[in-house]
Amino acid sequence: MRKFVTGLVVLTVLTTGSAFAADVGPKADVAAVRAASNQKFPSRHVDAVHVVGDYALLDWYDQESGGYALYKRTSGERWNQIDFSGGVTNVSLMAQHGVPTSIGHKLCLGWGSAKPCQL
Repeated sequence: MRKFVTGLVVLTVLTTGSAFAADVGPKADVAAVRAASNQKFPSRHVDAVHVVGDYALLDWYDQESGGYALYKRTSGERWNQIDFSGGVTNVSLMAQHGVPTSIGHKLCLGWGSAKPCQL
């Protein structure tokens, strides 16, 4: 199944010319969010991470599923997952988890054709 998903992703990129969104935000924060995700979910692949202030949204997939995860920076430089979904999220759902609306909107920008958020 893993080879099939990988092949499908490569085929989609080659035929459509689209690629996954790039990381956005300070490199140290992006790396810290990736590390937090990999520590908690070692089989999860992270495509992109967007960081705005103390919040991050990342695009992930594993062998069976994929989606987006919302992270918050807590004490010091520690990042904790506060929500994840198997599909599209929205700014109001982020707000229910304490993300200011203005930051939610910024987290949703720049994903290219991935479009993780409904605004």
